[in-house]
Amino acid sequence: MLREHHVKLGPVRTRYFEGGDPSGPTVVLVHEGSFGGDAPNTFGRLVAHLEADYHLVLPEMLGFGGTDKAVFFGENPYEPRLRHLDAFLDALDLRNAHFVGNSFGGGMVLRLSIREDTAWRMRSATSISGTGGPFRTPDALKDMAEYVPSIEDARRIDGWILPPGADDADHAEARLESSLRPGQWESMMAPTLRSPAQPEKARPWDFPAALSRSVVPTLLVAGTLDRMLEKGWENKLSKRLKDVRVEHLEAGHSPNISHPVETAGLLRDFFDHIANR
Repeated sequence: MLREHHVKLGPVRTRYFEGGDPSGPTVVLVHEGSFGGDAPNTFGRLVAHLEADYHLVLPEMLGFGGTDKAVFFGENPYEPRLRHLDAFLDALDLRNAHFVGNSFGGGMVLRLSIREDTAWRMRSATSISGTGGPFRTPDALKDMAEYVPSIEDARRIDGWILPPGADDADHAEARLESSLRPGQWESMMAPTLRSPAQPEKARPWDFPAALSRSVVPTLLVAGTLDRMLEKGWENKLSKRLKDVRVEHLEAGHSPNISHPVETAGLLRDFFDHIANR
């Protein structure tokens, strides 16, 4: 069972969850980044299959869940949240931990693994359908951005992250509820504002080239039914990594939600592999 906590990091009130076996290896789980994404609705089902043997820590990033809603203009969406996570890891003195992220959270984990101030804390890095930015399909990006809080739109977003044809009413309700928290919708929409004096330019992605700096053992998990990412994204990333394993599941973008048993099995096998090296 997860226990809810709050910690103040500078001015930012941060919610996180903790559970599992306090004496077991620590696993930090970083949630997805679409409207209504938060720690419980991204990893709640996976927790049940890991908590017997691992110490689980689930922080919520800036703008999501019970953490304060804030927007830093003039930066990409990763940098302020990387600084926030760095402060969180420091406050809890988390080290020698396995890090797992889904979607945007997976990209965050990959980015943490190439930063000197955070990589030393990482025993391993797992990205479930997270690319660090590139290789996302245009249709998914456009459709995911056009969210108006409603159960219909929550189901529409879930339609992208779940396997084709899946209908998960409980998860859609949880997404809607989280998206209705004061400031969540606004913080997600604010970065779309553009000064008329500064026309929007295409964002130059530093990934996957930046991954060549990583020395953290890495697992990339790809869903064979994922419509949000270009086919083969995992191979493009893996070519840049020195210590990498690639696994596939017959699932969509978030097998941690739709296939928690299979996802937990991959994670356990990877963690055991790291422990026995």
